[in-house]
Amino acid sequence: MSFLPDATGYIRHWIVVPETSRPYSGPAGPEGKLRKLERVEPEGLSPRGAELGNHGPYGEVWQFYDPGQNIFVEQSGFWHNLSELDTYGVTRLHVPSAKKLRARFWSCGVGDLWLNESLILRNRATRYMYPDSVDVDLELQVGANELSARVQALGIRDSRFLFGLQILDSTDGLEVQIPASDDINATLSAACQWLDRLQICRTSSIEAGAAPPFRASVRANGLEQEWADGSSFAIHSELWQVEVTMMLHGQSLSRKFEIPSHRTIRVTTADTVERARKDYIRELADKQGSGRDGVMNVLARHSLGQRSDTDTSIIEEACDWIDERPDCADFPLSALLRLYAGTTLTGDERDRIKRTAIGFRYWQDEPGNDALCFDSENHSLLFHGCQMIAGDLFPEETFTNCCRSGSEHAVIGRERIADWLDKKEAEGFHEFLSSTYIPLTVGALLNVVDFSRDAETSRRSASLIDRLYTVIAEHAFDGITVGPQGRVYRNILTPDASGTQAMLAYTTPQAVHATNGWISFLGASEGYNPPPDLADAMSAPASKTYSEANVEITLEKTADWLLTSLQLPASWQEKPSQVEPPFAAAGLIPGRQGYQQHLWHASLSRDCHVFVNHPGATFDFSSSRPGFWYGNGHLPRTYQNRSVLSQIFNTPDDHPVPFTHAHWPTDAFDESIVEAHWAFGRKGSGCVGLWCSEPLSLKSEVLTDRELRADGRCVAWMCFCNTESDLNTFSQSCKSANPSFDKESLELVSEAMYLSFE
Repeated sequence: MSFLPDATGYIRHWIVVPETSRPYSGPAGPEGKLRKLERVEPEGLSPRGAELGNHGPYGEVWQFYDPGQNIFVEQSGFWHNLSELDTYGVTRLHVPSAKKLRARFWSCGVGDLWLNESLILRNRATRYMYPDSVDVDLELQVGANELSARVQALGIRDSRFLFGLQILDSTDGLEVQIPASDDINATLSAACQWLDRLQICRTSSIEAGAAPPFRASVRANGLEQEWADGSSFAIHSELWQVEVTMMLHGQSLSRKFEIPSHRTIRVTTADTVERARKDYIRELADKQGSGRDGVMNVLARHSLGQRSDTDTSIIEEACDWIDERPDCADFPLSALLRLYAGTTLTGDERDRIKRTAIGFRYWQDEPGNDALCFDSENHSLLFHGCQMIAGDLFPEETFTNCCRSGSEHAVIGRERIADWLDKKEAEGFHEFLSSTYIPLTVGALLNVVDFSRDAETSRRSASLIDRLYTVIAEHAFDGITVGPQGRVYRNILTPDASGTQAMLAYTTPQAVHATNGWISFLGASEGYNPPPDLADAMSAPASKTYSEANVEITLEKTADWLLTSLQLPASWQEKPSQVEPPFAAAGLIPGRQGYQQHLWHASLSRDCHVFVNHPGATFDFSSSRPGFWYGNGHLPRTYQNRSVLSQIFNTPDDHPVPFTHAHWPTDAFDESIVEAHWAFGRKGSGCVGLWCSEPLSLKSEVLTDRELRADGRCVAWMCFCNTESDLNTFSQSCKSANPSFDKESLELVSEAMYLSFE
């Protein structure tokens, strides 16, 4: 038994050596320049003796790559320190007769491809985030043909690190075998096929259609249970994340499932604002945490006048980590300096924090060759605030990294803070409504509020926090804040647990509860109190379009539904090709590559959310950014007019993902209908309808019955919201809009609106 290419021709089964990394040793420079460097060895020989279980080029053992639904062999990740990355992969193509096949080799990083030990191409792919491809002819001989790939790249924070091979001609008669015995190929193939067939049935069992071919187990909530002989496995109603695993040939093969209907959305028991805030900080204080993350719990404890036996070790671990200058070192440092400015630390703890602060690198103009991120909105203010506070705390000390005095640092920090405030007051926030980063920005602003030593600077900073709070409250529906976002992660699937939700949960008992360590800054601040009327803003209807950092955001909210989106381009009447700065400066131009922007969101309740995106990857648990559910590989034209939203996607052939999809929570609706090009859902008196120019199919890769997929690169979508207690009446109203899409002219026409991509 062998493996086969997938339906689009990708060869997905390889043996690989795990990613090897070593500290970057090249020249210093700005991130944009470093990402374009080819820190690679010259073209060399293909790996010799590659076979499952043997040792590879760097001594690592060759392992089977379990692809799931990933078209790529991917080892993407997050590197806090600058690292030079290297990996190899090997597979074999079997053909019944000699033939030439057209193929496409993808890589993120400089990729080499060998066929039968002969180097046939080098793909010089040094773009940040996006795979590049090179077309090549594969001259295959009869029988087995060995393909070897190598990728070398520089790891800087969120770096994609992958390769892939796609056959562009017919794959009839082509079989894939990894370098291993026929018996091993047969067992791995049988295991992968069985895992691929698994599906959740009525959220109460995992169905396989047959008993597992080998010993299998099911893990959930930290417990593991063996899958007994049989074709199904019952799932407890409280388990919402489940992993089915097989151990074969010394490694684990697995399939993960999520059953969102089994999740519990936590509601606060507090009946007043004061009680909600006290309970929140006590909960943070009760958590121990560890290292850099545990510092937030230490801050919560000390704001209550409490200590834990672990506080000293947490502080020391965090300082050790900061001293290495990894990316995100500014996060724990901002909390440690706040702690130092208080009176609860021991002398040894204060000495340890002081050594770290004096040796730190506070900006890119100072010496250093590391992965610190200075430029993003939250990072920049965190660095400026840390520079100011540290300078004030140690004015007579010489800071060893740049030989400035503390007092000089304080002056520079204040100047940079003033510039940052000027820009935000004038432009708004580029990480608008970000469920991940707004709490960090608020923490940075609170450090300015409490330690600026200038009443006007503190007032301006507090005013910006009020602005952020007001916006997320206006975007709240049924106790949960949602909306388009400047930067988002997979937590877009669970907005009830987001960072911005945590900000509301701390502030008012009308919000669903969510936990985030950065709320400790709010609890520790003596100079700031959130606006008192947030609960009113959360429940009030809204109909508005406003600007935020060169984008336009439309919000339409009633008692029964919410629909909110970005207008792309911001001046939506203009053609994307005509858009000039400042809109172009935001990077949100239809037809261009996207990143982590979330473009629109519809909600009917706290657990019922709908949106559409073009995935940046084909696999839900890919580490790529943009990911499967968050961000967009390529940006669509988007326009909302009150309760109707339209999108046109025109994804080019050089993007590897040829489909778009909608998050459609079938299990959360009171009623749901999916038919051909339409989907309709009702929750209470709120209704949402989706139309797509391509037929819709319901998928359940990881999320159970929550993905509506539309194949095709040139696709139009429409979303309709309304108040209606009868779903059939609503569906007929939507259909009366008669949407149609012309792929040639890229025009979307309906009775509700007209939209053209060009």
